Amino acid sequence: MSIPRSLRFAVFLIAVGCFAQPPAFEVASVRSSPGAGNDLNELHDGRELIKTSPGTLTIRGASLRLCIEWAFDIAPFQIEGPDWLKDIGFDIVAKAAEPVDDDHLRLMLRTLLADRFRLKEHTERKEMQVYELTLAKGGPKFHESTTEGPPLFSNAGKGALVAERVTMSEVAEKISEPLGRPVMDSTGLKGRYDIHIDASAYVAAAGGNGGGQMDVMSLLFNALQQQLGVKLESRKDTPEILVVDSVEKTPTEN
Repeated sequence: MSIPRSLRFAVFLIAVGCFAQPPAFEVASVRSSPGAGNDLNELHDGRELIKTSPGTLTIRGASLRLCIEWAFDIAPFQIEGPDWLKDIGFDIVAKAAEPVDDDHLRLMLRTLLADRFRLKEHTERKEMQVYELTLAKGGPKFHESTTEGPPLFSNAGKGALVAERVTMSEVAEKISEPLGRPVMDSTGLKGRYDIHIDASAYVAAAGGNGGGQMDVMSLLFNALQQQLGVKLESRKDTPEILVVDSVEKTPTEN
C-alpha cells in the first residue's frame, strides 16, 4: 500500500526534528575572568563586555548572570537564580562555522551554557508590580539616531545621562535599576534614538539630595515627562521569567 505524499512529508519532518541538533559554535574558549563580579552595570554604562561580529562572539569580564541574560535576550528582572551568578565572571571567545547574526549567536551561547555549565532552566509567568513606560501628551521630544554603531549609554555630569542609538526597551531596562522595579516599554516606538536627560535642575531644587529611592523616582518621573515626552505609570503585570534550576560554577575544560 502506498503512503500519501502529504503523510510521507509529515514523517520526514518528524524524523528531521528528532535528529536535529541545537545550533552550536565550532570552537569556543571559556576562561574565568579576573574581572569577575563587575556585575551588569558596566555593560549598561557603555563598556563593550559583549561584542559580536558575523559568526563570532567575544565576552570579556561578564558575570555568568549577564551571559545567561544575553543568551536568552531577557532583561535583568526576568531572571531568577542563585545570587552567586552575578559574582563570578568569564571571558568567552566563540566562533561559528560560518557567518551568522546575533540571533543565532544567542542560540549558540545557550547551547554552550548547557554543555559547559550544565545550565538547566524553565520559564514561567510571575505577577509583580511594574512601571509601564508610555508616551506623554504631545508625544516624544527626541529623534531617531542618524549615526551607525552599537547602543551606548554614558554619563554627562551629575544628574545627566546621554544615550545614543538606543531602543526604548533598552531605555526601560536602564531606568529599571534605580527605580528598583521592572519597567515595561509600552511606547510603541520601534526605532533607535539619541536621548539626553539632564536632571541637575531637579537635584538642585531638591537641595542636592538625590540619593534616596523616592528622590530618584521623583527626578526620573519629572525628567522623563518634561524632557523626553514619556511617562511612567505603576501597574501589575505577569512578565515571563526565566528560572535557573541548576548551573555549575565551574565550566568543563576547553
